Amino acid sequence: MTSIIIYSLRADRNKLWFILVLFILGLYIVLNLVRVASNYFTGDGIDDSVLYTITSNLTGAGVGKYILPFAGFLAVSLTVFALMSWVLLRTSGKNTNVLYSVLALIFAGGSVVITPASGEIAGLMKSEFGQDKSDFYNYYKTPKKTMTGNKPNLIYIYAESLEKTYFNQGVFPGLTTELGADKKDSISFENTIQLPGTGYTIAGMVASQCGIPLFAPFDGNASSSLSTFYPHAVCLGDVLHASGYDTFFYQGADLAFAGKGLFLKSHGIEHLYGLQELQDQVDDPNYKNEWGWYDDTLLNIVYNKYIELSKENKRFALFALTVDTHHPDGYISRTCTRKSYEYNNADNSSLSAVACSQQHIADLIDKIKQSPYFKNTVIVVSSDHLAMNNTAYDILTKNDRKDLFFA
Repeated sequence: MTSIIIYSLRADRNKLWFILVLFILGLYIVLNLVRVASNYFTGDGIDDSVLYTITSNLTGAGVGKYILPFAGFLAVSLTVFALMSWVLLRTSGKNTNVLYSVLALIFAGGSVVITPASGEIAGLMKSEFGQDKSDFYNYYKTPKKTMTGNKPNLIYIYAESLEKTYFNQGVFPGLTTELGADKKDSISFENTIQLPGTGYTIAGMVASQCGIPLFAPFDGNASSSLSTFYPHAVCLGDVLHASGYDTFFYQGADLAFAGKGLFLKSHGIEHLYGLQELQDQVDDPNYKNEWGWYDDTLLNIVYNKYIELSKENKRFALFALTVDTHHPDGYISRTCTRKSYEYNNADNSSLSAVACSQQHIADLIDKIKQSPYFKNTVIVVSSDHLAMNNTAYDILTKNDRKDLFFA
């Protein structure tokens, strides 16, 4: 604002000064609007999830709920830029001085430097390009590539954004009754803090399977355009595959989104099933949300595969990723009996989605426990990351937040 006032009062009317000031102020506006848009998704401004998402494969992204906000964002951007251009052009034309142009340029540049968006982007660039000074390899130990001893079958469920905070009965009474009962009967890890580089789905999967954050200084690259993904890392899928396991991954969304399919295929997961691959296995091909198949559809397929493989006496690992609790609102499937959850006497869509999805996960666990094959099975349930900016975000951020992990 100071730059605009100075320029409008007595700045030199040279076209070059106008273009420079307009460009820098335009950059300031764009940075702030991008931060507002990023914060709408993440709740944490411009972070590594934003950087990764815009530089990777967006195929299959559930963008339907974001079309209207994006249109509003674009309209505001164009309006502000047009208004600023109009104000800058309305200089008095009297007693102009090039010094005012210089001062306007300095203030404009300063505004760009001090805006929070610039600090966040600078921090991301430092982490991306400062890897040559990293001491990572001094501490990283390559895991053994095979397992020894008992080798039970594995069911690993990544519950989308289902952080441990949702299980806090003092905050959300009765929200996770069904899955909470399974958690109480399991080994639950309590101090599971979300570390940098693990705060979105593919990053959480890499961290949980490879023991490294997504931005770790490996020679591989996270881009889905490459043929491999962190080729020098030894991950859980690699170990399971080398130990004789048949390995499977199921999700309702498209495997191409964010390079999840590439990562898993590069690290020992032989059989991958997503939106396209499950098309012939679902009962109703029209029953899906903006991301893909609902959780009840997905987890029913996972259970059927579990029974099939168990009957064949195969050693296997089944990984699954749910989607119904995805921000900003979540999705409610047809078959859950808990379709709503009230907080402060008002229905909350994200919490309703949590109540519904956790019921499906609990149902899967209970069915596996009741099968004759459970004694040779380990079930793991974990959140892929903490919840992002959803309709319960303001409640979540007031509490001590941890990732979910129990077996």
